[in-house]
Amino acid sequence: MLKFISLSALLLAAGCATEKTTETVYVPVVAPVTPSSLTPLPIMLFNQTKQGRKLFTLNAEFPYCDPGTGMVIVVPKWYVTDFASVPWYGQSVIDPQGPTARAAIIHDWLYTIGEPGKRDVADGIFYRAMIKYGVPEYQARIAYNAVHIGGQAGYGLAGDWQFTDPAHQDVKQLPPFPKPRTGAVRVMPKCQGFTELIQSGWRAYPEKPVSIAVPPPVVVTEKPLDDVLKKLPWSKKKTD
Repeated sequence: MLKFISLSALLLAAGCATEKTTETVYVPVVAPVTPSSLTPLPIMLFNQTKQGRKLFTLNAEFPYCDPGTGMVIVVPKWYVTDFASVPWYGQSVIDPQGPTARAAIIHDWLYTIGEPGKRDVADGIFYRAMIKYGVPEYQARIAYNAVHIGGQAGYGLAGDWQFTDPAHQDVKQLPPFPKPRTGAVRVMPKCQGFTELIQSGWRAYPEKPVSIAVPPPVVVTEKPLDDVLKKLPWSKKKTD
């Protein structure tokens, strides 16, 4: 009887074990990562410089909203920048390729467009972008003063309207669109809704599908008498 009860208990326990199964679910824990100072990733152009400074191109468009003006500024894909928003006399304190890089890309773009009478606005956006991206206030102030005092000569230069596909750096790329009159693609007061707009997949400059022209296949047909003509003595080329 005891053996029977023990056997029954084992069977019952086995049955319960099969009915109540547990599954361990591992939830990935992502450690907080400090945002990069370069978003999107600028790609250095091989053996291309501007006044001794290295040139970079963007691998994707770079959207930014200025909280002071509500201007939504989108730097397009393949735009060429040298991060040189800071004149040479300010670069001893501020590294253009350092923490100010993201703000410098935006500033370069606004200077490239060169909207008349808006240079002060561009400089102000540069300063606020540096603060937003974590540049210490004293460094941001130095960089702002440097471009505000000495940046007039680099505003609206025609040669800065340049785009390069990093996969074909030796090919001169045509601009993807005519130069706009203003640096803002839209205005969103206090940047409300900007994050949701970007997360929705919105693009300021929709990319056109690349169509590759493929020539039609060449079909060679031979006539029935071709083989016969080839065997005739006068059809052969003379060799001297």
